[in-house]
Amino acid sequence: MKMRNTVKYFAGLLLFGAVLVTGCSEEDGITPGEITDLTADTTPGCITLHWNIPEEANIRYVEVNYYDPLLKKDVMRTASVYANSVEIPDTRRKYGEYKFEVRTVSPTGDKSAVQAITQVSEAALTTYVDTPIALRATDLSTNAQEPSEGSIANLLDGNTSTYFHTAWSVDMPGPHWLQANLRQEITEHYKFYFAPRNASNRPTDFDLMGSTDGNDWFLIKNFTKEGDGLPVGSEGAYTSPVLDVDKPFSQIRIVVNETSTGSVFWTMSEFKFYSVSIVDPEAADE
Repeated sequence: MKMRNTVKYFAGLLLFGAVLVTGCSEEDGITPGEITDLTADTTPGCITLHWNIPEEANIRYVEVNYYDPLLKKDVMRTASVYANSVEIPDTRRKYGEYKFEVRTVSPTGDKSAVQAITQVSEAALTTYVDTPIALRATDLSTNAQEPSEGSIANLLDGNTSTYFHTAWSVDMPGPHWLQANLRQEITEHYKFYFAPRNASNRPTDFDLMGSTDGNDWFLIKNFTKEGDGLPVGSEGAYTSPVLDVDKPFSQIRIVVNETSTGSVFWTMSEFKFYSVSIVDPEAADE
């Protein structure tokens, strides 16, 4: 009799334990609510998904899955329960429709049903990549160095308090020019920068000349204060826009036609030149 009661006792414990385990399993799984009003819009090179989060929906975060043809792999992005959007960067119009699967995830890791949406990206913008030419003092020359001040090497020292000065204490007829050997051929696009000396005698009209051998020169472009906004005040620097190359060159010469004071001689504190390449993200994949 005693043995029978013992067996019943342990059988009851096992049954109670099973109930507890079953009860815990049911409580561990929490199905989250679903987002509402899922939409997608696009800006250049980017798609943004928007949605609304229902109140008290047991959502921990929102999960977005899609295939990225640029990276050539599946990607997952997540957004906080407090967010109502997620950005998909580096998209391209050339890849056509992007397909997104959006689901919510509960605190227990359970997921809602998938909501799908597609969107074609707006074309990514063309970008410019500037590569500075590493000029050395030995790459620079002039037909009119002022012997008493303003070494031509000062143009490359990164200090706008120093300057290059063409001849004023000795008679050197104009126009005075500055020449730079770029040591590479510029074939596509370029731009340049200069900072005038914080004094007078600034170039306000000059010809940018080009050459491949240092002997035969041709006009690349004429720059003026009126047409190109060359600085004429006591402060300010000039960075040219990105310009197209019509004829390749590897050497340049700045021939100054006019200055802010009408003098033949002129000054400049810093000079930089850049080779520029244009990157079109929408170009066909190689």
